[in-house]
Amino acid sequence: MNREVVSAINNIAHSLGMKTIAEFVETEGALGRLREMGVDYAQGHTVGRPFYFS
Repeated sequence: MNREVVSAINNIAHSLGMKTIAEFVETEGALGRLREMGVDYAQGHTVGRPFYFS
């Protein structure tokens, strides 16, 4: 169900000329599925650990 919702939102955004960003991407598998769907950007621990300013 989650995959279908993400895919639908991605398709709607792209049809409106918008880019999409997936948040909380925590596994390589999730990143791969998002790439297959055509999601434009991803953020989360799989992509890079957060950087905090002191």
